[in-house]
Amino acid sequence: MRRRAFIGLVVAGMAGGLAGVGQAAPPTVGKAAPEFSVTLTDGRTVALKDFRGQPVLVNFWASG
Repeated sequence: MRRRAFIGLVVAGMAGGLAGVGQAAPPTVGKAAPEFSVTLTDGRTVALKDFRGQPVLVNFWASG
């Protein structure tokens, strides 16, 4: 179940990142990632802070 929540976070992060293309501030090396949360299709809310202390991989890709 945690894996499904993680995948939801990745998808939400990608969607949020694509929505703000050209508007985002440059990345800050050595700083914590900004907090965000996502509501999954089953109604649960999962936040990035739920994974504190664990490695989190965000995979961005493009098709076209």
